[in-house]
Amino acid sequence: MSAELLRFPAAAQTEMPEGMRHEALRDWMETHTRILGFWMDRLIEDGDSEDIVSMLHRQQSWLAMMQGRLVRG
Repeated sequence: MSAELLRFPAAAQTEMPEGMRHEALRDWMETHTRILGFWMDRLIEDGDSEDIVSMLHRQQSWLAMMQGRLVRG
């Protein structure tokens, strides 16, 4: 399977003030963390592979750590 790589124009750093970028990033991380939690719960309920649940848990933990870093600045 192959896919074509699409190139997107680089966004200028000045398009969004830094504080707004950090807030948007925190919001994205929080949403992503919640989605991971949702799917982990479903996988655990269904008795899916512990390997998959473990990988999702690590990703969720990493995002939570990064959220904390952004909050602390």
